[in-house]
Amino acid sequence: MVLKQKKFLITLLIFIAALFTLYNLQFETRKEIDKIVKEKVERVRVFTAKPGSFATKIRVFAKLYSEKEINIISEVDGTIEEKPFNIGSYVKKGEIILKMTDTRKLLELKEIKDILSAYKAVLDEESKNYKNAITLYKKEIISKNELSSKENLYRKAKSEYDNREATYRRILWEFDNLNIKAPFDGTINKYYFDIGQKILRGQQLIQFSNYSKLIGKVSLKSEDIKNIQINRSTINIVNSDSEIEILGTSKEIDKSVFSYLLEFKLNNENKKFLPGEVVEVEIETEAFENYLIFPSKAVININNKFYVFIYDNGYAYKIEIEPNWVDNENCAIENFDDYNELIIITEGQSNIQDSQLVEAINLR
Repeated sequence: MVLKQKKFLITLLIFIAALFTLYNLQFETRKEIDKIVKEKVERVRVFTAKPGSFATKIRVFAKLYSEKEINIISEVDGTIEEKPFNIGSYVKKGEIILKMTDTRKLLELKEIKDILSAYKAVLDEESKNYKNAITLYKKEIISKNELSSKENLYRKAKSEYDNREATYRRILWEFDNLNIKAPFDGTINKYYFDIGQKILRGQQLIQFSNYSKLIGKVSLKSEDIKNIQINRSTINIVNSDSEIEILGTSKEIDKSVFSYLLEFKLNNENKKFLPGEVVEVEIETEAFENYLIFPSKAVININNKFYVFIYDNGYAYKIEIEPNWVDNENCAIENFDDYNELIIITEGQSNIQDSQLVEAINLR
């Protein structure tokens, strides 16, 4: 009886040991399987793209011109005596910016002043005589013929004085115009003559500009100009916050190529820019609404077809797209299905297949 019990006990222990060994074997096998499965799940990084808008832009060079620029012309003959301001100086309206001299005009002015004084004395005398004649005629002391004679003498003196005064005013005007004054607030761009040089009436003396507003001109290709909307597109000078307004476009006909000219107005109250300067500008060519924007590194090119992998509940799904390149770092796809957001794989997509299980390591 005791022997049977021992045999049963030994058999039971052997059975339990066998069960325990089998359990451990299954557990280790499961761990190995889980490890293999886990090792096969590709780890990726994702980007959550949400609907938005963007605009394509181009960068080109523009030349600036003064909106208000004139060449001041000499009204009289003379010799350059003084240039009170240097080229580039900003002056106020009415300030003398060039002085000329003319000895002949100075002598003429002195001479006509003396002549005018003499004729004024004659006029005063004849005016006095005529007034006395009127009084005497009213008292019937002199005849009407005598009155008419005094009147004629007065009118002759008045006419001669007026002629000499007109000559005086002309010479005075010429003398005053030997000093050239700024026609408006602006900057001296250029002197056409130097001190000591003789000037003839009608010759250009000074190039004068107002820099508070500048006009920019850009030559563009037809494929760029057709997308620019005058009332909606924006233009900016690179690395500047100056206010700019697009004025319009026109066609340029060159000997070798057809192009278009875009003109804009620049607010330059701070005098940051100068006429003749070339600046780099950024122009918005086309605006896009309701697009999903994401890093361009997410895009895969396979035989000139473009794809991205989207992430959904732990799986990666490959979809074909038509990308619009926003800039060097981002692209966009039209949101046809009106997604509120779309999770796109941006790193690790080159190692996965469609519908593959993945782990998004940066998903929150």
